[in-house]
Amino acid sequence: VVDVYQQEVQRVNGNFPRFMQIKKFRLLPQPFEAKRGEVTPTLKLKRKVIEQRYKEILDEMYEG
Repeated sequence: VVDVYQQEVQRVNGNFPRFMQIKKFRLLPQPFEAKRGEVTPTLKLKRKVIEQRYKEILDEMYEG
């Protein structure tokens, strides 16, 4: 599954300059949901909630 997403990211990245390309990503076990407080009713991301909830994954991606 990760390989399928990696191929799609590489395909899409070809349309963007280097500074706008996706460099790292992780797949989460479930999508963001309003009932868990991760998005608003209009589906806008609540970045502070997401950053707190997925802190370990984010830290792992950006260490070093």
